[in-house]
Amino acid sequence: MAHSKIDNTFNGAMDKLTELSSVFRDGGKLEAACGDDCDLGDVRSAFEELMGAMREAHTEATMEESVDTTEAMGAPDYNPSRGEYDSNREYGMFSDEGNAEVAEIVDDIVKRHERGEFDSPERAIDAAMNDLMNLSDDQPDFGEASDTDVRDQVARDLEMRIGRDSGFGEANEELDYLRKLAGM
Repeated sequence: MAHSKIDNTFNGAMDKLTELSSVFRDGGKLEAACGDDCDLGDVRSAFEELMGAMREAHTEATMEESVDTTEAMGAPDYNPSRGEYDSNREYGMFSDEGNAEVAEIVDDIVKRHERGEFDSPERAIDAAMNDLMNLSDDQPDFGEASDTDVRDQVARDLEMRIGRDSGFGEANEELDYLRKLAGM
């Protein structure tokens, strides 16, 4: 598994856990709403333990890996003289061919967005996610195209290239719901 895929997966999970754990923070609105009816200390301890275990696993998984900063960030290569992105971008696929297939999807979505085929950046990103699912379903060699890491990297690349009006879709909706429940 590529170093960037490991990093992105662990970091994304850690970000979600950190945000979710804030719902149960000491002195927070959920604790105030529960009053003496619930003790959130055990929940906070469980989050701390889980996040500590994840940090250890992340360190162990990446300790032996060595990769340059650009690849670790999954940054696309841009060639200003040609005005286009190179096809050797890293999206967390298991092969160069897979990354090239995903790069074609991203480039196609950008072109379609520039032609006005989508009414918002979100619609363009949704179309890319559908294309990734189709690639995963139709091409057994590229099954990982539907993995969270690949989808996150594609969304970040598209956000850089076409913009985006809101957050990260379903994950943000779930967090917004938890915030609403907690009165945040």
